[in-house]
This record gives sequence, C-alpha cells and structure tokens, in this order.
Amino acid sequence: MLQTAELMELLEDFYISTGMRIALFDERFCELCSFPAGKDTLCACLRASPAFDRKCRESDMRAFLNVQKTRSISIYRCHAGLMEATVSISENERIIGYMMLGQITDRKNREEVAARMRALCGQYGIPASEELEEKVRKIRYQSEKQTRAAAKILEACAAYVILKDIVRASERSLVDRIERFIDDHLNEDLTAAWICAKFHIGRTHLYNLLRPYAGGGISAFIKRKRLARAKELLKTTALPVSAIAEAVGFADYNYFLRCFKKEYGVSSGYYRTLPAPKKENAPAP
Repeated sequence: MLQTAELMELLEDFYISTGMRIALFDERFCELCSFPAGKDTLCACLRASPAFDRKCRESDMRAFLNVQKTRSISIYRCHAGLMEATVSISENERIIGYMMLGQITDRKNREEVAARMRALCGQYGIPASEELEEKVRKIRYQSEKQTRAAAKILEACAAYVILKDIVRASERSLVDRIERFIDDHLNEDLTAAWICAKFHIGRTHLYNLLRPYAGGGISAFIKRKRLARAKELLKTTALPVSAIAEAVGFADYNYFLRCFKKEYGVSSGYYRTLPAPKKENAPAP
C-alpha cells in the first residue's frame, strides 16, 4: 500500500508541475488528503463563511455527480468563478474515489479576478484582509488547453492511486469504524438500515465491505459478534446467563441458548464451567 508520505509527495509534485491544488476524495465525497493543505488556500479563507461554504459544497457535489454519471473528466467553473476539474477513480467498474484539481483562473485580467473576489466577499460578509488579498493575487492563470492537459495528468494520477491501492486504506478504515460501531451497540436493535444511515452508505456497499468477514450476511455477522461478547462475559463476570443474553442484544433468552450451543457446540452454562486455556510459557531468552 502506498504510504502517506509517498502519496503527499505525488500530490506535491503535481502542484509544483501545474500550479493547481489537488485533492483526493473517497467514494462518499469526503476529502482524504490534499496539497496544499486546505487551511493554507484561498478557498479556506472564503469558506469561513457558512453560506459561502454551503455554495462551494453544492458546486463540488454537482461535479462529483456529473463525473459519476459520465465517467469522464469534468472541467467547470466553481461558485467563486475559479476553474476546477474532477475525475473518478474506478476499480472493476465501481467508483471508489475522486481526484479534484483547481483554484486557478482562465481570465487573464488580474484586476477583473480580484474585483470579482472582493464582490463575493462583500456579498457573503467576508472581512477584507491582507492575507485574503495576497491569496487572490497568487491565483494562477491557466488557459483551457492547459487545464485539459493537467486534467489528463490527473487521470494518470488516478490510475496510479488504484495501482498503489491508496483508497483501500480508507475503505479498511471504514470497515474498522463500522465494526467498532457494532461492538458499541450490541445491546441495541442493530439493523443494516441503521448502519447504512450512520455511515452514509448503501446496503450493497455495506455488504461488499463486510463480505470478507460477514460470511452469511450482515445479520449473521452481528449475531456472531454478540455470541463472542457473550462468551467473553461468561468467563469474566458472574452475571446470570439471562442477563448476559440481554446485555449482548438477544431479546429472546431461549433463542440465545440455541444460538450459543449451535455456534460453540456446548451450552452457555457448561462453557462457563470449562477451565480457561493455559497460556504457554514464554521461551527462555
């Protein structure tokens, strides 16, 4: 897997070569990393206004959805009048992320660009500052031809991301977070719909994420986790078996007993009486 340092080096090289900010997003449109970092950019200053930030998010979302639909490069003018481009990262015909470049202008008249930015700041109540003026002056001019060439390079970067399996790190992180959520809510009415709503993903995506671990599906995966927690509590607490069943999310005590015996081959009561496995002594140094 491509390490963070290597990824950031790739993004920095792209920025040095093109003068365009570049960012990597996951399939849920969440930014994973970027260069330069968001807090150091013109857009970060402008998006300090909640109303302006909302407009920018809407602009980004339209770009993502357009790329999702066309599966081709999208070059467009954002809410602030700057040029941006977006491409998708696909694997086995499934979009697993996006790359976006931008914060450039195709207008040669620098005063025209600055005047537009001042007007936007006034419209959204963004205080004028020397820092903001300096960032406006640094907006890079690129012709449409140059932007398209950079977008082609961006496509090559997207392919590189796939080859190096960068986005999979994010997906593995999502699996970990889903598992922690399930572990933290075993005593509640866990459903696939609740998990999907919590993590803003569809049922198919949830199934694909957990398929290597779920076996018989999401419900079976949750049930095995509940049984594993019950097994742990049987050995580490003096709680009655009925209380343990309830604590791990089994509303029907008799159903819990049947599931436990089917999963582990012995009753829960008998399992509690079994001695804990002995730990092997560490080898002598």
